[in-house]
Amino acid sequence: MYLALRELRHHRLRSLLIGGIVTLIAFMVFMLTGLTRGLAHDNAALLIETPATHFVTTRDSGGVFTRSFLTPDTVTRLQAVAGAEATPLAQSFATLSRGDQQLSGVLMGVQPGSFMNPVPQQGQPLSAGSTGAVVDESLREDGVTLGDTLTLKPGGETLQVIGFTRAARLNHQPVVFVTLQHWQTLNPRLQGTVNTVALNAQGEAAARAAQLPGVTVHTRAAALQELPGYREEQGSLIMIQVFLIVVAAFVLAVFFYVLTLQKTPQFGLLKAIGASTRTLAGSLVAQMMIMSVLAVTAAALVTLGAATLLPAGLPFTLTVPTVLGASALLIAVAALSSLLSLGSIARVDPLIAIGAST
Repeated sequence: MYLALRELRHHRLRSLLIGGIVTLIAFMVFMLTGLTRGLAHDNAALLIETPATHFVTTRDSGGVFTRSFLTPDTVTRLQAVAGAEATPLAQSFATLSRGDQQLSGVLMGVQPGSFMNPVPQQGQPLSAGSTGAVVDESLREDGVTLGDTLTLKPGGETLQVIGFTRAARLNHQPVVFVTLQHWQTLNPRLQGTVNTVALNAQGEAAARAAQLPGVTVHTRAAALQELPGYREEQGSLIMIQVFLIVVAAFVLAVFFYVLTLQKTPQFGLLKAIGASTRTLAGSLVAQMMIMSVLAVTAAALVTLGAATLLPAGLPFTLTVPTVLGASALLIAVAALSSLLSLGSIARVDPLIAIGAST
């Protein structure tokens, strides 16, 4: 540690340049992580934060809700198996208008009083017989307020906004919750079918539901992966993150390897006066760890500060636990990248190294 600190102080400009590069790489990783999580939340907040543990769809739907059509008889049998822990959901895409303004959304039919009934942050919850709608709070950014009337197109049916809820987005669109009865009135061609039955059950109830003919039970995580476009979107962003971390490891490894080669005469001299290979290797690793920790900490602080300046509509979600996890990964990558230089230190011959410096 002593040698590491002395060298960092002695070569301040070099240390600042290397630390700056690590900071920029860490900043890019943090920003991309925030965008990845933000897009995931914007695409599937309803499934990510739902209390449901499983979703039941028809076997031929592949887990995609909009391809699944469960008959009233099937829903009755599922509720007989799981009781109050099973509630039907119906989903359709809708175009709405508010005056001259056009809006897109996901029209979701739920049973009032069930565990899938949205809890409004403002306004009133859905109740039996209600013809109003509880909508995602992101619609406020489009100027929607309590009491506004939304018109479904092209039919012209109207919905009055009675409440705002949070974390209700699906397919990058706000969810508009109505009662299941009203949803079926608005979609008569579906003849009373629903898209899925949500289960808030573990173990035997989910297993019994899976034994019913013609249906498949999906865990929440599996249903999330079957959401159209979710897996492809997340896969692309995660691959970019992986490549960025690989590039970071390569850059750090090359930097420290070149620096080690440049310091070969100094290492030889230190070995000649009694310094062990272990001491020199420990100094190199300590030097790298100090720079990496400081650089990653600076990048994390800059990222958290920058997140407060981003536009409200930008899907960006970055929590402190996420930052800590990404920081630990980057520091671990930096530690592993220093291993390439340790072999060069072990192979240094004091006589040859001192001779090369004269």
